[in-house]
Amino acid sequence: MRHAALTLIVWFASLQASLAQATKPAPPISETGPSGSSSGPATAAATDFNWVWVSVLIALAVLALWMFARKRQSGPPR
Repeated sequence: MRHAALTLIVWFASLQASLAQATKPAPPISETGPSGSSSGPATAAATDFNWVWVSVLIALAVLALWMFARKRQSGPPR
């Protein structure tokens, strides 16, 4: 089970690295408001990819809970 958890952690780390290399920086979005304000396109561009990280964090939390529950079911260590 430890090997599976380690494999998942390494896989997620390599997935993040490959996504970081595959994405190209977007051209700057012009702001029409005063300095410091966030326009609609700028906010949309910044939050466009957040759902991926949220789903990865949820998956890791579920995996951690599952591993904890499985360890408790197996009883005390031998």
